[in-house]
Amino acid sequence: MEYIRVTNENIEKEHICCAISNNNDIQVSSKKEWLKERFDDGLVFLKSEQRGKCFIEYIPAENAWNPIVADSYMYINCLWVAGSFKGHGYGAELLNICIEDSKNKGKKDYVYYLRQRKNLFWQTLNF
Repeated sequence: MEYIRVTNENIEKEHICCAISNNNDIQVSSKKEWLKERFDDGLVFLKSEQRGKCFIEYIPAENAWNPIVADSYMYINCLWVAGSFKGHGYGAELLNICIEDSKNKGKKDYVYYLRQRKNLFWQTLNF
């Protein structure tokens, strides 16, 4: 699959493909403004060329907006593959892109926030 890296240069024309689906909604414009502010902090938002929920959003952990201490790690804020994208290996592909990018940026590992129903916990994985 081909992916698009959303940046300050293309964010206005790109669908941000998360739970917010109506581009005219204040939530969409607010999320896009928030993303723009994070790109300079190293945020990466990578999404499928096709419209739908198939994307990963990650940032150096020292710039994460959650209260974690994980310097030299990459923080995955969201990895979402849903609908017709499920079952084709796209989630693994996006995760591998993040891992390679993290290694290239000198990160030790990555950490992500995992929610299963009402149980919240952090998970770190080794490269």
